[in-house]
Amino acid sequence: MTPIRFLKHALPLAALFALGSAPVHASIECGGACLELFNQANALAGQGKYQEALKTFRAAAQADPQASQPVSMTASLLLLLSARMKPDQASQVREMAHTEALRALQLAPGDPTALETLRLLEDAPTPLHKATPESARLLEQGEAEFAQRHYREALQKYEAAAQADPENSVAWVNAGDCYYVQEDYAQAEIRFRRATEIEPRNAQAWRFLSDALRVQKRNPEAEAALISGIAADPSQQPNWIKLSSLRAESGLPLKALALRRGVRVEPNQLGAFKVDVDSTAQQKNTPDLALRVALGVNEANLRGEDRTSGRARSPYAIELASWRVALKVIDEAQAKDGRGLSDPALLQMQTFARDGQLEPALLLLTFRQAYRPDLEAWEAAHPGGVKAFINRYGLRP
Repeated sequence: MTPIRFLKHALPLAALFALGSAPVHASIECGGACLELFNQANALAGQGKYQEALKTFRAAAQADPQASQPVSMTASLLLLLSARMKPDQASQVREMAHTEALRALQLAPGDPTALETLRLLEDAPTPLHKATPESARLLEQGEAEFAQRHYREALQKYEAAAQADPENSVAWVNAGDCYYVQEDYAQAEIRFRRATEIEPRNAQAWRFLSDALRVQKRNPEAEAALISGIAADPSQQPNWIKLSSLRAESGLPLKALALRRGVRVEPNQLGAFKVDVDSTAQQKNTPDLALRVALGVNEANLRGEDRTSGRARSPYAIELASWRVALKVIDEAQAKDGRGLSDPALLQMQTFARDGQLEPALLLLTFRQAYRPDLEAWEAAHPGGVKAFINRYGLRP
């Protein structure tokens, strides 16, 4: 995991509340004493002094209890530390990171650092090129300089890292950032664009490219970059939120689907698969509950069949088949007794299925890294499909 970086590409203020309600006085960034402590903590993290950085981030959070940024950076740093611990210690620290990320989102639901931390806690990271040891070493040195706002020195290290490993797209993103924070957006654009050429899967590179284009008043190109970023990794919420903010300028923000699956399938001690419905989703005798139960039962059956037969369906294939059967059960029950779903997100899933769009809906709005082969196959078969889906429904995760 690369060192923690200061969040320079903050979301527009209008997007802070895009994921739900929050106190109107809450915000991402802090000021005054909080900002001074935050910058100190970021510099310490860049120097690898993680325990000192953690204490200072927490002090910054106390200095401004309504700012989410020091809280979300605490969560991100805890996640970083967990990767360096033994498994028994790591699980406890990861749980702490999860708690802090959720606390940050209560303050500012659009906090991208908190969203990214939760994504990494719940899913694998985007599979990007692993830098060579020399390039990684130079990258870390550049991060330490950047954290102290030594942009010229950081740029030299990032350029050396890119030269040491031409496939290291992160080095180009970071080099572009050195120009971006100094408001040389044209030079930043060149480097962000180079990163996307080297590694099209780098969703952050697309997002930063969009930032550089948007500040130059090139909104159509900025939107295209965000859509490319979503295609690269639909799980990265900041790209969706920024696209929603951009479209809001034309009166067409994206609405959050906010799907709560509400059911988990896990193997028990005997090796069988157990279906657990979340306590918050256990409304008695409702079609919503029936759908979730059917979803879990079908997933358990499919996974059990694969284990018995030695077949290996992809996680996405199992998810798609489970939804199709569960929604069919609800459609048949509704035809008999007239009772339908009430959860808006479940109703939307029903609409996707009836429109023949359940496949892209699951790939784009519920993406996990285990779905990547299926995502890339779908995108290859449907050029322009990501944009078409977004335009048709105006939804985001």
